[in-house]
Amino acid sequence: MRPFLCRFPGLKPFLLSIIVVFTFASKILHLFQHRRTVQGSSFLLYLPTFFLTDFLVSIIACLALSKLSGSLGIAGFAIVTFIGVVDVGAVSSQFGFFYVTGAEVRWNAASTLASDKAGFKLLLSGLMPFFAFSTLLLTLSWILAPLITFILGSWLNADGNAFVGLSLRSRQCLPLTNKPKEPRRRKYLALSISLIALFIILGINVYRPQVPYDHMSGTIPFTLAAAFQKQNSICLSDQQLFPLSDLVAPNLWEPENGRYKGWKPGSQPSAVDSATLKAPPWAPESWPAGFGRWMKVYNSTQDTLLAMSGVVCPGGNLYNTYDPVLDPMRITNLDLDVLAPVQEALRDHAVPIKHVFLIEMESARKDVFPLKASSHLYQQIIDAHEPANEEDLYELNSRLAAMTPVAEQITGESGNFNLRSDQLRNNLTADSWKDPSAPGMGGINVVGALTGSSLSFKSLVGSHCGVGPIPVNFMFEIEAEVYQPCIMHILKLFNQLKKEGQNEATGMRSQKWKSVFLQSVTGEFDNQVQLSLQMGFEESIFKENISTASAKHWHNGMKEINYFGYEEPEIYPYLKDTIQYANANGERLFLTHFTSTTHHPWGLPAGVEVEDYWPRNGFASAHEAMNKYLNSVRYVDKWLGNVLGLIEETGIANETLIVFVGDHGQAFEEDHHVTGTFENGHISNFRVPIVLRHPLLPRLEVHANATSMSVVPTILDLLINTNSLNDVDKDVASDLIQEYEGQSLLRPYKNSHNGRQAWNMGIINTGGTMLSVASAAAPYRLVLPLTRDFTYAFSDLSKDPHETDLLEDWDFYSLVHTVKRKHGHDAAHWLKDAEKVARWWVNERKRLWNYHEG
Repeated sequence: MRPFLCRFPGLKPFLLSIIVVFTFASKILHLFQHRRTVQGSSFLLYLPTFFLTDFLVSIIACLALSKLSGSLGIAGFAIVTFIGVVDVGAVSSQFGFFYVTGAEVRWNAASTLASDKAGFKLLLSGLMPFFAFSTLLLTLSWILAPLITFILGSWLNADGNAFVGLSLRSRQCLPLTNKPKEPRRRKYLALSISLIALFIILGINVYRPQVPYDHMSGTIPFTLAAAFQKQNSICLSDQQLFPLSDLVAPNLWEPENGRYKGWKPGSQPSAVDSATLKAPPWAPESWPAGFGRWMKVYNSTQDTLLAMSGVVCPGGNLYNTYDPVLDPMRITNLDLDVLAPVQEALRDHAVPIKHVFLIEMESARKDVFPLKASSHLYQQIIDAHEPANEEDLYELNSRLAAMTPVAEQITGESGNFNLRSDQLRNNLTADSWKDPSAPGMGGINVVGALTGSSLSFKSLVGSHCGVGPIPVNFMFEIEAEVYQPCIMHILKLFNQLKKEGQNEATGMRSQKWKSVFLQSVTGEFDNQVQLSLQMGFEESIFKENISTASAKHWHNGMKEINYFGYEEPEIYPYLKDTIQYANANGERLFLTHFTSTTHHPWGLPAGVEVEDYWPRNGFASAHEAMNKYLNSVRYVDKWLGNVLGLIEETGIANETLIVFVGDHGQAFEEDHHVTGTFENGHISNFRVPIVLRHPLLPRLEVHANATSMSVVPTILDLLINTNSLNDVDKDVASDLIQEYEGQSLLRPYKNSHNGRQAWNMGIINTGGTMLSVASAAAPYRLVLPLTRDFTYAFSDLSKDPHETDLLEDWDFYSLVHTVKRKHGHDAAHWLKDAEKVARWWVNERKRLWNYHEG
């Protein structure tokens, strides 16, 4: 009886063709993505080595399929079938992801998303390109099956006969491989050629550098399997020596001065010093959540010594804490006076801050908050349209001016579109919020700010807790204790220190705070519900809370606009309830609202008019993704006006500080060859708005190359200096503000101090692969790879502010040489310092977060 598989003679050739086509297609795409980073001569020299494992995989698959029957035949067929299915899924995903983002898919990141309900929906948004590429490659496999089978079969017949007498002539299940037995001389010639070629390729493979060529040679499915291998155990117990030792020498140490605890990096407190530490006079009887290191330091002498020597570790035995006195990177500006215009305003009138609202804005690029006619993005749009005359240009400017009128008023920055004032204010923004602040008033607009992470929730931790997120993939922060108290923890401490019986009648300074988090999209993505609790929010409202029929403001017709949740206005009644409840019950609010519409896929509610900010060709636009994003920017701009209008309507506008901060930017193909934030270090993902709005504060524009780590100390500084806290709270805040790494934006920003630069580190989504390194003291920027899979990248933002001409190299010292030649000695010196400091910073974050893996 004929073997079962022989009844389907085309099955095995098709399966073999799938292995070959998908394996080589994956490698070709992989090499194509690195075309910019390797010299052409090196690429050609090492090209054969890149395909060595792909060829071996194909040969092994052919051999496994050549067995006709029996247990070995079945096992071989099953194994090749399994690998084929894996290849189809993995390689189609690679092509689909590249089509959407221009980047390489990372399997460990994909697996994390797939295990998350909301993350899985994110992956499903790429199903169309996945199916398109899988269909295309499967069709190609079917067409090429006879040719691939013939080539591999013929080669195995020739070399196999000569080497071990192996013959595939009787292997009837692989058609087109049956050839007459070749003459002895000819078959040995074929074997000789194959062996010579193999030895040459192996020789080149031994000679070539490991980086980047080992990474470029990775082959499906081995790269897929390697992504799931367990990492080696890591647990950092001691602070590493700072690499720029001359900047932290004892002669530069600073003594204590009032609230300032001094600066002595590298020193170690003695046991006697530790034993004499006392809790501050304002310390509560029991510390609230978020003050873990205070509990460890002050509970007893024994605990003090444990904390100081770093004895307890997660899973093992180490507990590390942050100490500003020992932080070699810390630069404080609290010794400087508050900005003069703010001082004058405080002398002239009271500036009460009863409530603090923090509006965290998803994918908020600074160049669209607001869009300005002087921007690079604006010029790109104009160039794409090529307006024929002044009238066409005026009409286009009219549409662009209507995109971000609320952001213009929040920041005080004019779009400068040269429109008639009556049209701009009366027609274009007739239904928009209009700032009621007096001329010259409105708050502080920060220009030059960068995000601390292009992963949203890591950025959220930075802006709410004043800490540097940990440079590991995804949210380890949820599993650890935040090494500084978040602003919500501090406000809870204020509540705990209030005397019983204090209420609304005694004034706002004696009222208790309530912290609330609001967003209209899911809280399940990456365990955001747990993160909210971890950061100290007392109440959180997510999509899951408003989507049930029992929800207070549930109604028919609620529709999700993307895979994360609802349109922004669905949260409006809950926001209004929260404010009204606080007013009625004498509460002070700390309220965070996270916008969401500007997240991919930039969906808008039905009925919202879509503008063509970019020109269309027929039914499509070459700038479709960016156009959708800009429409979502316009939608969110109007929504922010609605929020500001509600704050005025409820009567709290003149006693509310509103902090607007972007979680990260958003790169498009108009900016860079890689779209999105995933493993993309381009500057467009990092420039974000930071605005501290209060109608009674003077309108100021502060230029500071700061990160959102400055938000918490700035809020505390404002609460202290506007006399918005009672004496006890003010005493506490005046101590705690000295603990944070970020500088206050209420005072002149120090770009450097005693030779030390104000370094700004930015973690690149997903966290553990790349790091953005910048400094307020220099215009340079480094993208530092944390694995061997990425290049180093350098830019001079003073000459190339949009990073259109990045310098990239796989070898750091080669990059230094190139930078020195093109940008001079100072730039090369900065680059070497930046790399050293950044690698120190990575280990220091892991130590402070008590990170362990393995």
